[in-house]
Amino acid sequence: MNVSDKQLPPSASAGNPDHIYLCIDLKAFYASVECVERGLDPLTTNLVVADVTRTQKTICLAVSPALKAYGIPGRPRLFEVEQKLKGIKLRTGREITYIAAPPRMQLYIDYSARIYSVYLQYVSEEDIHVYSIDEVFMDITHYLSANRNKNGRPITARELAKRIIQNVWAATGITATAGIGTNLYLAKIAMDIVAKHVKADADGVRIAELNETNYRQLLWDHRPLTDFWRIGRGIAKRLEKKGLYTMGDVARMSLQGADTNGYGENLLFNEFGIDAELLIDHAWGIEPCTMADIKHYKPSTHSISSGQVLPHAYDFKKGRLIVQEMVDLLVYDLIEKDLVTSSITLHIGYDKNGLKESHYRGGVHIDHFGRAVPKPAHGTEKLTDAGGQAIYSHSTKKIMNAALKLYDRIIDRKLMLRRVSLTFNDVESAVDRKVICRQVSMFTEDVLEQEQEDQEQRIQQALFRIKQKYGNNAVFKGMNLQEGATTMERNNQIGGHKA
Repeated sequence: MNVSDKQLPPSASAGNPDHIYLCIDLKAFYASVECVERGLDPLTTNLVVADVTRTQKTICLAVSPALKAYGIPGRPRLFEVEQKLKGIKLRTGREITYIAAPPRMQLYIDYSARIYSVYLQYVSEEDIHVYSIDEVFMDITHYLSANRNKNGRPITARELAKRIIQNVWAATGITATAGIGTNLYLAKIAMDIVAKHVKADADGVRIAELNETNYRQLLWDHRPLTDFWRIGRGIAKRLEKKGLYTMGDVARMSLQGADTNGYGENLLFNEFGIDAELLIDHAWGIEPCTMADIKHYKPSTHSISSGQVLPHAYDFKKGRLIVQEMVDLLVYDLIEKDLVTSSITLHIGYDKNGLKESHYRGGVHIDHFGRAVPKPAHGTEKLTDAGGQAIYSHSTKKIMNAALKLYDRIIDRKLMLRRVSLTFNDVESAVDRKVICRQVSMFTEDVLEQEQEDQEQRIQQALFRIKQKYGNNAVFKGMNLQEGATTMERNNQIGGHKA
């Protein structure tokens, strides 16, 4: 039995809980923006957001609600959309046309900023957490009594949610779905699972509400598990191997106690480690994290990273060029934020055709699509000075030398590359580390090296200011013009897609 087959629970805001949270998701956001920009209705227009200049395998970033009604999923590949519509034509004789809109990432960011300004008309910034470009959490606990309905009474959570959604639609033409819950998790689940199955009200708005008790009544036997927040296919498969197919199964298993034979909650902790604690909490509809916790969270370690899927398979030499370009770009991030790093990590994904090569004797990895591919290369290299001492730096020269040394060490030169990820680890403030660096330099009397690094830093700062003023492609290096280079194209992208 699914959500739509059941009677929905009473309001989550009943009983005066400690907190009331609201989660809002903008419906098919990218596709809706493209429809609005064309003067079309997102609910009746067949549209996908996809770069048709790439291959038919390119992923559609969004699908309009009208196209989804034909059974097309939210993130299909372009050829899958074509196949689905051809199948409908064969069965019914009806030809369905659609618009393929190229991505315009900066436009979506601008719309998101406009919508965020609408949220601020109702809720303070300190009570809003931006989860993604099209989704937010709000702690609306203290805003209900401050707002009144037509009868002069404090508004309900549902009434406030509807006001916000209607204001967003009036300001932008974008529709939204909302979930209300007595904790952050329940608000998210109410939106993700329940609201998407309820009938829209007279104004086309879908809002669902959950509290811990109603969550258990409504969703303990809901399938599939992957519908729930933070449960991907991998976790779902591991649970199913243990005979656990629903959140109710997980909750009941946790009641069995710590059995020494690996049953009960021990089964979950043995399988998932500390993550089992969160899994059990969510099975019961419990989430101790609050908005205040999110706002005050400070990670114990920091890193910055960059990754790209290459347009086609690259050999060793071109892959090395990509690493050089990525180091160059990521160093500018360090400079912009006045940060330094102590080590770098590289992750290289190989082309699947490498397994067909007779020379390959390495490990085999199953990728996200279930395909067998050569085992990825992975490694970390620490930054050191001339004497071999560990250091923090944002010197392009030092970081580049370390990155290329690492690349040459971990790469299989006979295989072709398809994915490259680069991470700068243990990132800290350059100001906090500068005194230490100076003391070491004076102690070792390595004045020349320090002067060279200072000169390099001045050049980096000058280049950074030029790029800030005139754009990232205002200054570029000779390597950016070599065959296979991607930096200049990527400088015109946001998130790997056209800006």
